[in-house]
Amino acid sequence: MLEIYLDPCTVNSRKVLAGLDLLGTQYHLNHVDYFTGAHKGPDYLKINPHGTLPSAVDGTCTITESNAILQYAADHSSDSSYYPKDLKHRALVNRWLLWEASIWFQSNYLYLVEYVVKPLLKAEPDQSVIDAHAPKWKEQAAILDAQLAKTKWLAGDQLTIADIAVAAPMHPHAEQRLPLGGFPNLKRWLEEGQKTQGAVNKALAPPTTNGVSSDKYRTPAQVRATFNYTKDVDGLTEIYFYECDAAKDVHEPGDAPYEMAVTDGWNRVKSISVDKEGFSLHDFNTGYDKWEDDEGVRANFYPEVVDFLKSTTGAKRILVFDHTIRTKTNAAKPLTDQKNTSQRAPVMLVHCDYTSDSAPLRVRQLLPSDAEDLLSRRVAFFNVWKPIRNVVQERPLAMCDVTSTKPEDFFKLHLHYSDRDGENHVMRHSPEHRWIYFPKITTEQVILLKSLTQKQMDAHASWVIPPLRIQIPRPTRLFVKVLRFGQ
Repeated sequence: MLEIYLDPCTVNSRKVLAGLDLLGTQYHLNHVDYFTGAHKGPDYLKINPHGTLPSAVDGTCTITESNAILQYAADHSSDSSYYPKDLKHRALVNRWLLWEASIWFQSNYLYLVEYVVKPLLKAEPDQSVIDAHAPKWKEQAAILDAQLAKTKWLAGDQLTIADIAVAAPMHPHAEQRLPLGGFPNLKRWLEEGQKTQGAVNKALAPPTTNGVSSDKYRTPAQVRATFNYTKDVDGLTEIYFYECDAAKDVHEPGDAPYEMAVTDGWNRVKSISVDKEGFSLHDFNTGYDKWEDDEGVRANFYPEVVDFLKSTTGAKRILVFDHTIRTKTNAAKPLTDQKNTSQRAPVMLVHCDYTSDSAPLRVRQLLPSDAEDLLSRRVAFFNVWKPIRNVVQERPLAMCDVTSTKPEDFFKLHLHYSDRDGENHVMRHSPEHRWIYFPKITTEQVILLKSLTQKQMDAHASWVIPPLRIQIPRPTRLFVKVLRFGQ
């Protein structure tokens, strides 16, 4: 059996995973942690003196380049269509493999460094570098686009390992901000190629909520991280979402950071529930992908959320009333920027979205004619938290088990908008709080949080996983706010 040495966080490792999955190759996976420098350690250097990832070993044969691994595996595959034996057809495949290794990888890697790696290291992208390189990237992309205008795949109408190799440096193309406009055939090919990434998703994430993951890339059962609680002061705690004199010298939240243990919830995912801990994890697939279109999200995705919640909670009436797309890309956007408010950064603050005063007010605002009747029965506010791009390994969501909280842990945060006031809850620290998260959840999964009922408040927060893995594609999450009405 082929021995494979890699870390799926690197571009060329993901290339090999996708290729071996396509070819149906049997292999044994050996995890070499790139971010702890294991690929430069003495044990690995005996396998690959170049100190690069990935590598493959088959008996006495060692292969140390990703495209060479694909070629070797394809030559041993029972299906020769992915690397044709006809010499002319094979030459077409080899052409793209060599081009990717010598030109295309480096061209795309520049965008990865500037738009993904640098921000993670708290550095600004160098726009002059990007602008200087853009014409060259577009020239190369035009070559691909012209080829894909003639054929479905790069070497013809059959998918080959050339497609796997050339697509690999573009895998996180949204986070890289690759200038794909004007290249319709390239975009079509990329979308079609997503079907080949199953092995990559498996390596970067647990399987599904129906079982407990045993993959080697899981995080430890418990990690420690900083959570931004809030000091309870004599005056009000406030946030202004517009600039004014009153916003000066107010007590803002998040000024009491505490290091807390965060427990991996996968080992008991089946038993965690919204009625006990205040949250739960579910499988949730959607074909919708036009997330920048707010009206499209409301018209096409909201109904999916309604159906999901009716089947999950048994509710007869569900109202989806708001959504926010959160990614670290928006971290520099100030709170006072009220343009495109559905695009925000993850909230690095321990909070609950409603209070016993703001919740009924929201019902009256949304459903004025039915509000009093509805409020006489059971009403619950839910949040639906769903990754919509990439596996979540950066700033994941953690939930505070409601059985570890007390009502006196919460106090009001007053929110001031230009046209209205609102409020939610922040928390004072308690060593009794138990924080739980689900490492590496995927776009096929969703966290359901019961934010507020007559008896329960749920606190949650985004946080930074230590140590930071800088080559992870940046995830994007969708937060949907929902009302569930009882009988």
